Amino acid sequence: MRRILVIALSLSAGCQSGTLEPGEWGTLRYFGQMEGVVPVRDTEEDRQEPLVVVPPMSDRDGNIYVLNQRLTKDSAVYVGNPYGGWSPGCHPNDVQLANATDDDSPLRGFLGTSTDMAWYWSGDALVEVSGNTGACKQVLNTDPFELYDLSFVAAVPYVHETPARRTVVAWVQSTESTINREPPRQVVVDLDLKRYVTETQFDPEDATCVEVLGVGANPDRAEGVVVVAYNRGLTRFQEARFLDPMGNTTQTVTLDMGITAYFDCDGSITDSDSDLDIVFDRPEPLLLGQMQSNDEGIYAGLLQNGELLSFSLNGGGSKELPNFSVEGIVTFEGNLWVTGVADNQPVAGQMNGVGSVNDVVRWEASRRAASNLTGLKKVLDERYSPAEPLNWDSPVTAMGSFPLMSPFPLDTYALDTTGWLVGGPSFESGKTRTAIAFGPVGITVP
Repeated sequence: MRRILVIALSLSAGCQSGTLEPGEWGTLRYFGQMEGVVPVRDTEEDRQEPLVVVPPMSDRDGNIYVLNQRLTKDSAVYVGNPYGGWSPGCHPNDVQLANATDDDSPLRGFLGTSTDMAWYWSGDALVEVSGNTGACKQVLNTDPFELYDLSFVAAVPYVHETPARRTVVAWVQSTESTINREPPRQVVVDLDLKRYVTETQFDPEDATCVEVLGVGANPDRAEGVVVVAYNRGLTRFQEARFLDPMGNTTQTVTLDMGITAYFDCDGSITDSDSDLDIVFDRPEPLLLGQMQSNDEGIYAGLLQNGELLSFSLNGGGSKELPNFSVEGIVTFEGNLWVTGVADNQPVAGQMNGVGSVNDVVRWEASRRAASNLTGLKKVLDERYSPAEPLNWDSPVTAMGSFPLMSPFPLDTYALDTTGWLVGGPSFESGKTRTAIAFGPVGITVP
């Protein structure tokens, strides 16, 4: 169903082969205005908040899900019907996790989709979204047994489906435990019945100052990972924990992030080789987006400090990135690529081992996608019914410096096609609002 719809959209945009060529756009669907400016337009003189969105997802019925971080640091989700029309945006009342800093985005990304539903993690909440109605609500915002306010401090981006249930692995805490950075509980959440299927304690139980740094998954391997840091005794540890859909920790890998000094949760890190106490909110940087994996089981993700975190079952750690401005990670045909900008052109380098990146080459699909947005572009205004055609003058990517470049996974919208967001005209109403459209775009890497 979804592929047939995309073919129809792409044909209406001028594609004669029935599928989109790399960098070719299908119909751009204008669905709303969001507060903020797109990154490419953000300058030193422009003090407006940047627009924060993640790559859209789609379900098996062809519904499209768009996730936006509002200026209030909570989330909004929009749903596009495959036959036209969009929901007005739903707000699930999520809040920032305790101990979050100003640099931490509450948007942790989509966890997965089903026939007509999607799930995502933002702030302290695991959220479900209906593809039929656009309605959204938190899943288990109260612990089902002890009835305290529940915080999701980790949610694996892999929805496991069986004939009996749909589940996701998560780490949960009470709000007070989150503030105190106590060890979380590892649970399997039944997304339909809204209850725990299994529940286990964090190991080691005497860990202190626990911080979840990021999550990732490889659905083809039915595998998720959580990257965590904690104190035990006077030593700081960083680990990648591999999880199966039943909530079992199948492997724990120690990571080398260059930090072993004890972390005081009150805000100081003590270095035994120095007499100084250096104040941090946390010693380790968070992961941007989500960890992604290739067919060999190598995971990679970008860190807030500009480094690359990569590992496999054999170990790994953080490393300096290649000599270009890195902005994304992408998995394509079982391979893992690091993407970014060099000499004002999009580039990509294939990972060839833990932390090893092959020669960086120009990324033609991303370049063509940017080039194909220049000039007057036809846009279908679906904010109202009936939809009306508009012309936008040289719209731009709403994420990253070039299209297809993100630290979050890209959706397989159709064969060799993903979905992307583009920004059109901006409007002043106290805060800058930018017109946003969804469009399918052909992809290949590099």
